Amino acid sequence: MGRKIWDLATPDKELAARISETYSLDPFAALLLSQRGLQTEEQLDLFFDQSEELLDPFLLPDMEVAVERLNDAIFGEQRICVFGDYDADGVTSTALLYSYLQAQGADVVYLLPDREVDGYGLGKGVVDKMKAMDTRLIVTVDNGIAALEEAEYIREQGMDLIVTDHHLPGNQLPNCVAVVDPHRADTECPFEDYCGVGVAFKLACAMDGGHENVVANYADLVAIGTVADLVPLTGENRKLVQLGLEALNAEPRPGVSCLLKNAGLLGKHLTSQNISFGVAPRINAAGRMESAELALDLLLAEELPAAQELADKLDQLNNLRHEAEEKIYNESIALLKAYPTVPHLPVLVVYGEGWHEGVLGIVASKLLARYLRPVIVLAKKGDSYKGSCRSIEGFNIYEALKACDSLLTAYGGHELAAGMTVAEDRLQAFTEAINAYAYQQPQIYPKTRIDCKLLPEAIQLPILDSIELLEPFGTANPSPVFGLFNVVIDQVRRMGDSGQHVRMVVRKENRKVGVPTIRFSDPHFPYGKGDKVDLVCTLSRNVYNGTESVSVIVQDIRPAGADDSAMVRGEAVFDRIRAKTPLSPEQAAYALPDRSIFAALYSFLRQGVPYDTQAYEFLHYKINVPNNNLCKTRVALIALKELGLLELNEQGLFTVPKTTVKVDLETAPIMQQIRQYFA
Repeated sequence: MGRKIWDLATPDKELAARISETYSLDPFAALLLSQRGLQTEEQLDLFFDQSEELLDPFLLPDMEVAVERLNDAIFGEQRICVFGDYDADGVTSTALLYSYLQAQGADVVYLLPDREVDGYGLGKGVVDKMKAMDTRLIVTVDNGIAALEEAEYIREQGMDLIVTDHHLPGNQLPNCVAVVDPHRADTECPFEDYCGVGVAFKLACAMDGGHENVVANYADLVAIGTVADLVPLTGENRKLVQLGLEALNAEPRPGVSCLLKNAGLLGKHLTSQNISFGVAPRINAAGRMESAELALDLLLAEELPAAQELADKLDQLNNLRHEAEEKIYNESIALLKAYPTVPHLPVLVVYGEGWHEGVLGIVASKLLARYLRPVIVLAKKGDSYKGSCRSIEGFNIYEALKACDSLLTAYGGHELAAGMTVAEDRLQAFTEAINAYAYQQPQIYPKTRIDCKLLPEAIQLPILDSIELLEPFGTANPSPVFGLFNVVIDQVRRMGDSGQHVRMVVRKENRKVGVPTIRFSDPHFPYGKGDKVDLVCTLSRNVYNGTESVSVIVQDIRPAGADDSAMVRGEAVFDRIRAKTPLSPEQAAYALPDRSIFAALYSFLRQGVPYDTQAYEFLHYKINVPNNNLCKTRVALIALKELGLLELNEQGLFTVPKTTVKVDLETAPIMQQIRQYFA
């Protein structure tokens, strides 16, 4: 449904020159780095710091008392239970702290919650389980900061509690032995963006009296959890991931080695992207589809045969996760097609029965990428619906839920992601309320940030060397995105079983030196030889038969010189029309196409090339609609279809039927719908 706004960064050439000179850095890498929010000398020094020096763990609040209580438990032979979470951060946190305490001779056990039975975090049910395990001291990792009632219950049961967490604390902290959280208001630590495994790592370092031994044994777990949890890869997180990647590339532990083997990554140079797409999904699949303890057992495995068996099981669960995700995703799209007004609302709410709760967040993210607006995906559970929300930057989904809290049973989260539960009999009222709230907010459209422009001839192997100087990439330090502007398509070749992939060759100003071949996935690619386009792409290193080359992956495409502000305005008014939301007289006048647009559009489509319904921006620029009014083009397409002058075939492509029937364009329902709002 449209495309993102292209946000081209403005280079700070003065800062880039200073970075290049001060740190003897390649000028192109310095230019990219200058646009990543690193302004101060301290920030830049930390970015380039190659030492293994880390921050003092005792700068974190309550660290000293936490270490003292743990040592008392170890020497007093009191049972310690490490309680984690079911995602990759929680699993790696548990693996790290359990392994470290076991190595110190502690009487230590672990427990992970069941997503379906226990839900997230501490609850009285899991506390009772730990009590039954003869636990004297509970240590949470990646959770616990909000467990106020549970902390009191733990005290009543005669147990002690240490909370280690990285989530934001509320106005009150749990009443327990220690709360180690970098986001506490009284923290003295200059770095706050650790994830759960990062905090667990700092606790182990504090107990060990230094970080060298902990890094040597557990840096790989820290890297996996940190990358998987999408915390910023800046400051100490960047250094921890670098150390972890070194360990993973040198000698991965048996369980990770088997994961890498199944992902086709064993023996290859690992990057943070490999963790994101090859390792983390398999670990997460255990907690989503069955039990997170399978992933924990894998990370703790010491022998390859046992590890391989568990890795194969995680692969099976990952496949089941993918199947469940695809099922819900496809059913969601079918629902949205069955109710064609809904995809044009500012917030999409889809729901169904029998949907696996563990993959709802993934599905919401995929639907957001397709429809470019906030999405809520809910599964029926008893007489309620429970699920996940994902949003775009600029629309705070937590605040949106808060505005509807009288209709909700429970909710929580932050600006871009949240969870919620709503009673079945309040679901429709909630859907209407959250969209009413969204209509009152400023018009938000998602953006693609472009680091800089590139000329085609610049895309050679040396540019990859410059880019790789900034690794590891991740949150707050993303892989660079580039813009190729005003390039001419010189060749288009379709690939794949059904022609769903496209390989392009482009040129600019007749210069074809180093012109890249570009991959793009679109089964109904509308552009052809001679078309002038703008491209958003990423670059990567491709090795085939021992030969290296630059792989160019296109993320987005538009007609050259497209006006994003006009595109956004047109999309917003068109959405109101299709959602059957009232228009102002000005919006109605803006939306109504005249006969010249109908004539140009119909004449172009009669040339016989079938275009996909999503190719409207391409068609819009081909027929030169005045004032870049994309809404008029879309309205005209709908009207022509309503009047039988256009048809959609089974592939969803426009075709022009043979007809001699004269029609009155004004009789099209969409034209009459708009006309009613004229002053």
